[in-house]
Amino acid sequence: MSLIERIEQASTGLAVTGITGAASGAAWLVRRIFTNQKQIEMLQRSLEDRDRQRDEDREALADVRTDVREIRDILHRR
Repeated sequence: MSLIERIEQASTGLAVTGITGAASGAAWLVRRIFTNQKQIEMLQRSLEDRDRQRDEDREALADVRTDVREIRDILHRR
């Protein structure tokens, strides 16, 4: 085997390794981007649910305050 044949084999091996590495890197990057997008969507849904729950709690608290005022008025009338 001559030196030129060895260089050709080595360059072919290096090219295959480079292409495989680049494809693996691209696949990892795509997977990472989609994973982050899913996490962002989950966080947004969680925040929306929390905001909705907060609004419901505020309404319930307002109802309780109204009821307490009515009870105070009734007790003061006696």
